[in-house]
Amino acid sequence: MLARLNLRQDAREARKVARRAARLFSNRGSDAWATKAEAVALAAEVMNDSRRPALLDEAADIAGRLRTQGLVHDASAVLLQSARVAVRLDDLPTARGRVRGVRQRADAPLENRLLQHEVRAELSLAGGRRRDAMQHVRDGLASLHDWQSSFGSLDLQSSLVGHGRGLAVAGLRMAVEDGRPEVVFEWTERARALTSRVAAVRPPDDPDGAARLQELRELHAQIRAADAEGRPVVALVRKSSRLQQQIRERAWHDPGSGLVTEPTTLDQLQAPLGQQDGVMLVHVVTHGRLRLLVATGDDTRVLDLGEWAPVGRILDGLRADLDVSAAHLPLPLRQVVLDSLDDRLATLSEHLVAPAADLIGDDRPVLIVPTGRLAGTPWTMLPGLRGRPVTMPRSASLWVAHQHAPDHPRRRAAFVAGPRVERAAEEVRRAAAAWGERAVVVASADATAAHVTEAAHSADVMHVAAHGRHSADNPLFSGLELADGPWFGYDIDRLSAVPRTVVLSACELGRSTVRWGEETVGMTQAWLHAGACTVIASPASVDDDVACEVLAETHVRLAAGRAPAYALADATDALGLGARSSFMCFGAGW
Repeated sequence: MLARLNLRQDAREARKVARRAARLFSNRGSDAWATKAEAVALAAEVMNDSRRPALLDEAADIAGRLRTQGLVHDASAVLLQSARVAVRLDDLPTARGRVRGVRQRADAPLENRLLQHEVRAELSLAGGRRRDAMQHVRDGLASLHDWQSSFGSLDLQSSLVGHGRGLAVAGLRMAVEDGRPEVVFEWTERARALTSRVAAVRPPDDPDGAARLQELRELHAQIRAADAEGRPVVALVRKSSRLQQQIRERAWHDPGSGLVTEPTTLDQLQAPLGQQDGVMLVHVVTHGRLRLLVATGDDTRVLDLGEWAPVGRILDGLRADLDVSAAHLPLPLRQVVLDSLDDRLATLSEHLVAPAADLIGDDRPVLIVPTGRLAGTPWTMLPGLRGRPVTMPRSASLWVAHQHAPDHPRRRAAFVAGPRVERAAEEVRRAAAAWGERAVVVASADATAAHVTEAAHSADVMHVAAHGRHSADNPLFSGLELADGPWFGYDIDRLSAVPRTVVLSACELGRSTVRWGEETVGMTQAWLHAGACTVIASPASVDDDVACEVLAETHVRLAAGRAPAYALADATDALGLGARSSFMCFGAGW
């Protein structure tokens, strides 16, 4: 199992572990398990780009033994992997023969069916049939989507994406090699943010699930109290971990919608872009190179931005600089940190934005379609984008869908001040003042999960000023700290009605965990998946003073009917805090 888990991440390590497992099973007389382990070792060698001719005979032998032991699906996977080796050796007749020799039964694992599509795509490409290769990738991803759509859990949907990673990479690589903007755009929509194409469905009413979340909240409160008093917390932490796993697994059984939407085309996107005089930026990484698709209402380009490695090195230190800059440090030390941060942001802007400066212009609103490797980038802080409306939807197709949706007037706003945030009460009071009688305020002492849930049900705009924590290992357990404990991503999924605009004045809650296939998961994604149109949040720690000033001014403009991205940009620019505020819009901010 360890070898299988390592296949996509570290094929060399997977092969080493699988071969050790095969020896251990063989020594114990477990021939079937030993053969299964040999099959995983062979798959790992193939995924490490092996071109060893002897693998063809070894695969035939392993597949034969697996069939004898009744392990038909495992045998099929081995033959398909060996067909990939034959393609690399330019032995296309052998590759075709092995692919034809695999007859997938109706009960074949999805992993096998996706592998067959992937191998057929490689075989078609080797034979000069690029169109056929792309169709095999489309068909494979469609099968994955059908499976995803049977589950209602965002956690499970995003985890399943890993099975289609090979297909997604193949589709993006062929699109970039093709070079036409419309093809590159199609495959960024088909191969990334795959959960965005699965129509969301409200989970069934589950009082037991709600009770478990409340129990987990109480456990977190007990852990905090025990830790503050110096009492041991190991038993409580273990109980919390078990309860989290139970909640997670229970959500896996929520039924899905069964509906998958087709991605929009570049032509369909350019019409609303033109109407708003906007520009779209889509970054793509293939074969270690970074490319940028730029589109306006009447122009499209694909630019080669060079090697990814320099950008990756900048990003490695960026989050630390952002987090430290949010702290209240002594002035000399703070200046050193800010200088380092400004240098990183300027260099990052030169790599990611400057090559398209002529199309971006001076004041155009910007649509940034997410890519996993750039998920934590504070786009609004980059010199090339400061002071302008920026929004980052889960996909361009969802942004287009929001442009065609009816307008929803902002009649009611709810404000929540969480505990232990120095300026939360002031921030909420100032922000709520912009809404007058349309505002409902939940003070810190009353900011319990029940009260926040009630406020969310009836609000068009919701603002939460609270401490936040992003959970990298279990993103939907990211939470807002309330009076009775954390309010989790899973709580959001249980809301029967969701505010159209959500403002999270909380450190880290704009962050996302990047899963296989560039799939991102976190609290902002939980809100958008639940039905929110726009989430204003920060991908980094936030200075409380900056948050208070920027968001209070943003609400003045939101209350006047300004679109969220414009309201945030105008407020930040008016305060002169563009270089210090990492708040940005997720979803359809304009």
